Amino acid sequence: MITQSSKYFYTADSWDEAAWLDIVSIEYESLLAAYPFDTRLREIPGEGRLKVLDVGCGSAIFAQYLDKTLGDDLHLSCDLLDVSDISLQQAREVLRKLKHFSPSRLFKTLIEDLPSALHLSESTYDAIWAIHSLTTVDLERMPEVFRHLLRLLSPGGRLYIYQLTADSSYQTLHQVYRQQVSPDVPRFMEFEDTKRILDSLPVEYEVIELSFDHELPRDRPELVENYLRKCVLDDTLDTEQVFGDLLSRFKSDDGYRIPQSVNFISVSKR
Repeated sequence: MITQSSKYFYTADSWDEAAWLDIVSIEYESLLAAYPFDTRLREIPGEGRLKVLDVGCGSAIFAQYLDKTLGDDLHLSCDLLDVSDISLQQAREVLRKLKHFSPSRLFKTLIEDLPSALHLSESTYDAIWAIHSLTTVDLERMPEVFRHLLRLLSPGGRLYIYQLTADSSYQTLHQVYRQQVSPDVPRFMEFEDTKRILDSLPVEYEVIELSFDHELPRDRPELVENYLRKCVLDDTLDTEQVFGDLLSRFKSDDGYRIPQSVNFISVSKR
C-alpha cells in the first residue's frame, strides 16, 4: 500500500532530510513569500494565542520555516498528527526549540482515519494545516476527512492546504512510475481533487498558484537518484531505467531543473 511506503520513507534510516531540504526549500520559501501568515493568523480570534493542528506533520519542516516569519506576540500551541512515530517525536522536539510554537498532543494515525481517531469537541482549533501531506491518501475517504476538519475548526479559523497540482512534475513522475513499474499503486491526490471536495462543502476559499523549479546537480548522481525515489516513494527503484527519457527533458547546463506546480488554499467556513 502507498501509505506504508510513505510511512517507511519518513523514518530516520530511509531518507536524507538535509539533502532533500536543500532541493525543496524553495517550496516553503515561495509559500511564505506569497502568503502573509503573520497578518492572517493575527486576524483569527484568540489574541495571538492559537490552537493549531498539523495534519501529516512529518518532522515539522513547515513550522521551522514559518517560525522565522512570525512576530513576537504570536504563539501557536500545536497538536501533531502523523502515521510515523519517529516523525511525531522529531516534530515535537523541533517545536520545543522554536520561538513561537509549543507542542501539545500527538496523534498517531493515518489521515484517512482522522474522523474516527480524533474524538474532539467542535471548534477545537483556530488553525489547521496540511502542508504537502494530502498526497498518499485514499481519495474516496477524503470528503469525510474534510468535513471532520471543518467541524474541528473554530469560528473565524482557517484551514490551510499546500498541495501539488495535476501539472506538477511530482505527478508526472508518479504517473510514469505507475505505468512502468507498479500499476496497482493509487495515483497521488492533487489540488484538483481537493477543489472538487471543497466545492461540495459550505466553505469559502482562496487559491494562490505557485510554480518553481527543483534544481539537481548532475555531478551528484546519488542525490538525483534519491530525489526521484523520494518523489515516487520507492527506495529500490532503478531510476535511470524508468525515468531516463523523462529526465532528458529537464536537463540544464549543470544538472536538471524539474518544474513543480503547487497550490496553496486558505479555507474558511461560511
